[in-house]
Amino acid sequence: MSNKKVIIDKRMRKIEKKKIQDMGYEIIEIQTNRNIYSEISSHVDISVCKIENEIIVEPTQNMNNISNKIYGKERISAEYPYDIRYNVCIIGKKAIHNLKYTDEILKKELIDKGFELINTTQGYTNCSIAVIDENSAIVTDKGLNKILQRHGIETLYLNNELDIKLLNGNKYSNKKGFIGGCISRIDNKIMVFGELKKIDSENKIRKFIQEKNLEIIDFNGLDIIDYGGLIEVE
Repeated sequence: MSNKKVIIDKRMRKIEKKKIQDMGYEIIEIQTNRNIYSEISSHVDISVCKIENEIIVEPTQNMNNISNKIYGKERISAEYPYDIRYNVCIIGKKAIHNLKYTDEILKKELIDKGFELINTTQGYTNCSIAVIDENSAIVTDKGLNKILQRHGIETLYLNNELDIKLLNGNKYSNKKGFIGGCISRIDNKIMVFGELKKIDSENKIRKFIQEKNLEIIDFNGLDIIDYGGLIEVE
């Protein structure tokens, strides 16, 4: 069995799971957390954060098949800001979050590993930012866009009126998904959960990614869904 693993939302569509498996990855699914609302209950970016080669995991998640994990201190719960403990956006050696609410163990790991901590009032930083490489990202929050640019990160800013779906059970929610949860880096590729042109009619996203010499994987005809991204386990 491959030692390459990817953490995903258990609700991911079969065609997307199969593509990941065909790339040689073993799939690890985030289990439903009943303490938070349905739409994000098995989102990767709500329960897990990757810091270099370590995986920081919300303590209710069973991740026995991952060796390089550290369990966080705080459990997440439905009421904001207690659902954002692990929703830290990592770009290169920068960590962007509302640091007042970052899980204590996660924050210590960031400090110990020499990350630059960038504080924001926006708590859902990893939801609102799609990281493309170590110095570039796609952003749908004006405040975050300014902060990233101020810290030397190249950004593509898009308005937040994109047609990104969220799942509520097996149906679409009336809530809207976020850019960071529907576009993820896997190996040297960018995976889009659905057909990219459904949120990129002007090809701005495609051009921005291709300028970084990264291959785009998307799924023709499928709606774009926010799964909270994915995390590659080394």
